Amino acid sequence: MDSTDKMVSGLMGAVKDIKAGFNGLTGVFMHLMEEHGRVGALISRVAKSDDVEVRAELYPTIRRELLAHEKGELKVVYPALANLPGVSGIELMHAREAADLEIALGNVDALTFDDARWGPTFQRLADLIDLHVEHEESEFFPKAQQALGEERAKRLLPEFEAAKKES
Repeated sequence: MDSTDKMVSGLMGAVKDIKAGFNGLTGVFMHLMEEHGRVGALISRVAKSDDVEVRAELYPTIRRELLAHEKGELKVVYPALANLPGVSGIELMHAREAADLEIALGNVDALTFDDARWGPTFQRLADLIDLHVEHEESEFFPKAQQALGEERAKRLLPEFEAAKKES
């Protein structure tokens, strides 16, 4: 990933941080939105390009970031919501969306970067990610923040980061 991609990705993460703060999100939820912004910038760059080299350079980073992000959410964030009032069903909805994303990721993985189907298949993944991010940021995270409280949301962040690093 070149320095321009890193800069744009970082900038989009910062924009999401600001948005999270305005929405009253803290701790792990603010961090998750920042990650959404960073990977979203990379996804947008790849989706707008037909360049095989751009795909080959950025897709592995996108894939790695998506999988680590979901792993942390599935191991730490969503289980913390189990049995809390006001958030029933969120974990199930997230799991359903995560399963769809995993299938879409597998469909992209099955193709070579120069395959004519790669672009449309990647766009399908990008569209699912956009929908998932919209659900999380507008519905799931605000409800989860309210149910968990500010201190618990902050304490979940290091747990989330540790879960992402587990193999």
